[in-house]
Amino acid sequence: MIQLISVLKEDIKNHGGESFSRSLLILFFNVSFRLVLNYRIGRFLHERRNSFFSLIILFLKKRQLIRYNCDISYQAKIGRRILFPHPLSIVIGNGVEIGDDVMIWQGVTLGSHGKSGDDDKGYPSIRNCVKLFTDCKVLGPIEIGEYSRVGSSALVTKSVLASHFAFGIPAITKKIRN
Repeated sequence: MIQLISVLKEDIKNHGGESFSRSLLILFFNVSFRLVLNYRIGRFLHERRNSFFSLIILFLKKRQLIRYNCDISYQAKIGRRILFPHPLSIVIGNGVEIGDDVMIWQGVTLGSHGKSGDDDKGYPSIRNCVKLFTDCKVLGPIEIGEYSRVGSSALVTKSVLASHFAFGIPAITKKIRN
């Protein structure tokens, strides 16, 4: 419980909560933080699942779908200081792993490749400091390297090296210049 509280304090600060009054405003009115809060509480309860917590998890999932139009699995592993600048229509699948300091814009899908007959559907791993822009799709057992960017409406089905920019359908990559 103490770890959950410390992560939530860090999330509030990451969303701009430098003062007490600003932190209260973020806690009650910032939609990006509210989505992160929903995920963090749902994940916390999912890890300690019992029949009572299962009811709360169902309530949180329904709220996430109705209020934010997002489907973020509580089985996904999301790192610290994540930001959703425009938290609408975001889908994050069960086996997805997301590192620290990641930004995800609206309409992003992180999920399985869904190939039939494959027992291990495979989900992407997103490393630290990655930016996923509007409507991009990252599918399958791939890795998006640190400091990489995935452009708007890109379809990524192959791994992206660190500090590369992926764009297009299907995605092609180019090294990011410093």
